[in-house]
Amino acid sequence: MNTYKGLLILTMGHFINDVHAAFLPTFTPILMMKLGLSITQASMLTFLSGIINTFMQPVLGYTSDQTARPFMILIGPIFTALGASLIPSSPSYALAFFFVGLWAMGSATFHPQGQGSVGHVSSPENLSFAFSIFSMGGTLASALSPLYGAYLYQKLGEGFLPIVTSIPVIMYAMLVIKFFPSIPGKRVHMSPTDRGLKSIFHAIKTTFPPLSVATLRDTSIQGIQFFMPIAIAAKGGTIGDVGKVLFIIMIARSISPLIGGYIADRTSKGKLIFLCMSIGGALLIPAAITHGILSVLLFTLGAAFIEATTPITGAISQEWMPESRAMASSIVMGFAWGLGGLLIPPLGMIGDHFGLEWALLMVGALPILSLYFVSIIKKKERAIVSQASAQE
Repeated sequence: MNTYKGLLILTMGHFINDVHAAFLPTFTPILMMKLGLSITQASMLTFLSGIINTFMQPVLGYTSDQTARPFMILIGPIFTALGASLIPSSPSYALAFFFVGLWAMGSATFHPQGQGSVGHVSSPENLSFAFSIFSMGGTLASALSPLYGAYLYQKLGEGFLPIVTSIPVIMYAMLVIKFFPSIPGKRVHMSPTDRGLKSIFHAIKTTFPPLSVATLRDTSIQGIQFFMPIAIAAKGGTIGDVGKVLFIIMIARSISPLIGGYIADRTSKGKLIFLCMSIGGALLIPAAITHGILSVLLFTLGAAFIEATTPITGAISQEWMPESRAMASSIVMGFAWGLGGLLIPPLGMIGDHFGLEWALLMVGALPILSLYFVSIIKKKERAIVSQASAQE
């Protein structure tokens, strides 16, 4: 299998999986009205997703490094679609937790092997750009997700959601079975001393700076996704309005990683992350205190700038741990996303007690806080360049 075909299948799988990514924030206002939930109670559903991703993704990343079989990228989207499509039909808070858990488990299963496989099918000099293409599949799907979910819900009702969403997932699974029987070029080699929890803690320690940047970035992104639908609904907006606003923001998020990944392969990754996070935070803070079209525009641009760093931190993690690509990716992408979900309930408490504006201000400040860890990445980047120059 050539590079382009492998990357195409992985990107398609990312799209199929993540087209259900925004079902939870899209249907959160419905669950709040249907089950009488507070903002804090609703945020616990996102917290559950964070718990699952935080603890499952590193373990599944480790497991993925032990096999060349694509089991995880095959079954992950199936669980994701099933769980996501059942969320709006939840008759109780407990079942809502169960469906969200199934959705999160599916996503946590797909991503480590999907992200790790990108490093195996692409060349080192184009790794950031390859990551950006893979990321584009997910972010473009996330952009369509609220419209997709809202449309199916409004036209077909909650009862038909599981049936309709299963069709593209089954088609993708058949494609993987036929054309992707194993991960191209992957060699499984892990010494007995690098197994289990030891390897996971080693990966966290090694990738801690990009992990910290990714966690603050992903918390900010999830905060926007979580609070904006609630704010729109509170002002009388419909589920269609929620879908449109999230669609606009996520389209921008799907394009910016392509630009960020392309530039990163040709310049300093650390400097580019610093620039993107600085500008992103500078846009998100005023977005929280403005209203209407201006607020949506600022949120859209701010989210786009910080999302542009996603393929860069992913590439850095694999460059720092080339022998454990799935593990490194699961830490900086999946584990970080999970930690971001864990931080949503505290922000929800701020929203309950001080108002949504204060919660959104905190969301905007997070990219600025990441700049300390960006400085560490830049320092290590300079050290690597100096070492390479000394060896020439």
